[in-house]
Amino acid sequence: MSKKELRQNMISILKSMDTDAKNAAADNITAHAKDYIQARGFKSTGIVLPMKIEYDTWKLIDELLAADIEVYAPQCHYEDKSMTFHRLTSRDEVTLDEKNIPIPNPDAPVNNDVELLIVPGLIFSPEGYRIGYGGGFYDRFLTNFNGSTASLIFSEQIGETIVMDHDLPVDVLITDKEIFNVKEVRKNEE
Repeated sequence: MSKKELRQNMISILKSMDTDAKNAAADNITAHAKDYIQARGFKSTGIVLPMKIEYDTWKLIDELLAADIEVYAPQCHYEDKSMTFHRLTSRDEVTLDEKNIPIPNPDAPVNNDVELLIVPGLIFSPEGYRIGYGGGFYDRFLTNFNGSTASLIFSEQIGETIVMDHDLPVDVLITDKEIFNVKEVRKNEE
């Protein structure tokens, strides 16, 4: 299958998930992510604002803000496909960009060197490689990012991916069932 076909297939799977089961799974992802972040003492996190079919990041954002962990959300710059991560302290600061994507206040302080970057995506391999929506924003950003990376996904999102030379994997997959240190998996395969 092509990346486009894999994307369409995963979107169908996510859309067809039972609402109650999806909400219960999301609660588990939130609990695992919060435990992971607090256990490692991360003080700043970059996290995408919620997309319709993926894990609802607001649950975790609210928990992080309540725990005094700094939250930064991305603003995409479509002209050069770059991103900046702006401080978020409240849901009230969110607006929509020209593509109706939720973004933080563009005038809020920027921190592109967060300790933990939560990387979104549709499908993830067991080694942490991902297929996103095809914009390339995170692939570009990750080339110069030196912090830790993780993705928050439903267990259904682990599957077949197509890995290109420029693709950079995440360190950890946090699912509704468990936390996978995929960076260790890759080291063991070398």
